[in-house]
Amino acid sequence: MNKQINMLCLFDYNSITGFSTVSTNLISNWRRILGDNLKIDIVAVNYFGEDYNEGPNIRVISAKMKDIAKDDFGRYVFMRSLSDIDYDLIFILQDLGVVIPMVPHLKKIHDDKKAAKRKLFKSILYFPVDFALTPNLAVGIEFFDQLTTFTEYGRKMLLNLKPELKHKIRVIPHGNNMKNYYPIESQKEKADFRKQYFGDNADKFIVGCVNRNQSRKDIPTTIFGFMEYWETHNKNAFLYLHMDPHDPMGWNLRTILKQTPLQEGVDFMFPTDKDGGFKGTPVEDMNKIYNSFDVFLTTATGGGWELTVTEAMACKVPTIVPKHTSFQILGGENAERTFYINTLYPIVAMIDNIIRFQSDLYEISDTLDLIHRQLEEGESDVYNKIDAAYKFVESLDWKDISKKFADDIKRLG
Repeated sequence: MNKQINMLCLFDYNSITGFSTVSTNLISNWRRILGDNLKIDIVAVNYFGEDYNEGPNIRVISAKMKDIAKDDFGRYVFMRSLSDIDYDLIFILQDLGVVIPMVPHLKKIHDDKKAAKRKLFKSILYFPVDFALTPNLAVGIEFFDQLTTFTEYGRKMLLNLKPELKHKIRVIPHGNNMKNYYPIESQKEKADFRKQYFGDNADKFIVGCVNRNQSRKDIPTTIFGFMEYWETHNKNAFLYLHMDPHDPMGWNLRTILKQTPLQEGVDFMFPTDKDGGFKGTPVEDMNKIYNSFDVFLTTATGGGWELTVTEAMACKVPTIVPKHTSFQILGGENAERTFYINTLYPIVAMIDNIIRFQSDLYEISDTLDLIHRQLEEGESDVYNKIDAAYKFVESLDWKDISKKFADDIKRLG
């Protein structure tokens, strides 16, 4: 590649979201692979600071516009930049519900440039699929030159709707940074951290959930499933919810928990403000937190990839996930890498009429009890799953994943 490719990106960046973790790893590796052959303007969603340069070839632009009252996803900033500057390529990492409304505007920008005999741009869309796609979420998706899903589940759902796009669809998973998330071998170090972080609850059976408090993550089901286990099997269990209990995108979790017999600081806790839990916890501390769990639990009603699951797996923590959507890719066809919640109930939210799946409380409880007994008795099943999960995430190298995209950038750009 001789010429410099000029690329415009739209994704979370320099923030505490999962998408930001993905984009940060991609950008750092593209720098290494493509060097000065790639110039990037990033419209950074969930970044609220001033625009800045990140080295000579990367410009970070805040997605927020002072003259646009509400554009949480940076679409206006992105399309204004695309209209003004002749880019070779655009790269979007975002949910389809955010992207599909942009398509008519992207088409118009493309057609206007063609009519004016300006340089035309190619496009890559990288997106999660966490439910069976409905037709309205694929309208105009053929506009993009490359459609990249996180998993085979996503590819299958898109092909069900648009089989004619088979030649455009590519599967590239997320990676895992084993330098950031890894098992702490020293039992003393782990015990000391548990005592420091969880205090008098350090010796309890710690069930950890690391998720954003928002509707798809279904945190109330996590709470009620744990409560069923606590009431039925083990009063010496402790639930740690690493999230903001008052997130405007989710529930007031403290209000919910006050209606249960669980006591804050005795049976459950949230991260404290001093450790940055509501604003993002430093990676080195997050690794210690994962390592302090006896088990990781999520009851999300749909999953596009779920980085927190693979991060827990990298720390050799047994996981419990619902057997649906992309969770089945992470856990394996025969549950060789996880403990599945198999009993699921279809639910539909009035806001979008999309079928998702809620986990059974009693099966959550029984699975927690099974893992607790297997750990106590040293049974091979739990350790075989832990080892298989670790090998799986070890294979998810960001360098290899970024290289696949770098090849696509060179080909299309």
